[in-house]
Amino acid sequence: MSTSYFKDANLQNDTKLEGMVKDLHTCIETLEADIKKALVAQKSRHLTTNDKIKLDSYLAYLCSTLFWIQLKLQGEDVSKHGVLHDLSRAREIMARDKEIDASLAAPRLNMPATKRFIAAGMHTRFVDNDGHLEAVPFKKDHKRSSVGNGQSNR
Repeated sequence: MSTSYFKDANLQNDTKLEGMVKDLHTCIETLEADIKKALVAQKSRHLTTNDKIKLDSYLAYLCSTLFWIQLKLQGEDVSKHGVLHDLSRAREIMARDKEIDASLAAPRLNMPATKRFIAAGMHTRFVDNDGHLEAVPFKKDHKRSSVGNGQSNR
C-alpha cells in the first residue's frame, strides 16, 4: 500500500492530522499482515476444532470491524446498520470463548484423592494438648466429652 494520500489545501500544514493518518496507515498494514497470517492458518490442517472456531470468530470480528470503519470514514450513519449486530455477535462469541478457556484453565479437584483424604480424616480427631494439635484416632468406646487426657471439653 502506498504511503501517499490526497491532502486538501486547507490541511497541508496540519501535522496532527498527518500523524493520525500515518498511524491509521500503520494500523491497517498490521491488520493486513494479521489477516494474511490468519487466512494461511485457516487453511492449515493442523488446527483443532476449537482453534478453528476461535480463528473464524476472530476473522468475522475483524471483517465486521473493518467494514464499520469504512462506513464511518465515508460519513455514513452506522447507528442502525446491520454491521453493529454482526459486531456484537462476534464480540459475544469471543467473550464466551474466553469464559470457556478460563473455566478449562481453572484448577480441578482430584476426586479420588479427596475421597481418600476425607475417609482418612473421618477416623481421626485433633486434640489440643498445651497448644499443640495431636491426631488421635477415634475409638468406639471413647466419649465425646473428654479431650484425650481425661479433661473436660468445656
